[in-house]
Amino acid sequence: MTGDVDHGSLRILFTGRPAGVCCEGDIDLCTRRVLVRALATAVERTDGDLYADLRGVDFVDVGGLRVLAETAFGMAGGRRLIVDGLRPHTRRIVELCGWTEVLTAGPGTVTTVG
Repeated sequence: MTGDVDHGSLRILFTGRPAGVCCEGDIDLCTRRVLVRALATAVERTDGDLYADLRGVDFVDVGGLRVLAETAFGMAGGRRLIVDGLRPHTRRIVELCGWTEVLTAGPGTVTTVG
């Protein structure tokens, strides 16, 4: 995929295998709309599951997590949004918000124990 996005504190690269996005930087109020547009583009470009690599994300606020959850809720046909690289404290927020079922953890995601 082409058309990578660089918004100062957030860089989003479109990936082909697996299909999705790779994010680096901060996902917050200032960059949320950029993420919305990038995810919408990625969803349109693939018929299968979508992969969001967040291993390069230093900070994500609850609004950014909501964007991910809303994207996942909006994917039709049994498709999933697979999120990789959530840090433990961010994963805990996902759990508290009840988005664990919709935000499928990828293989590199650090999850909380207990």
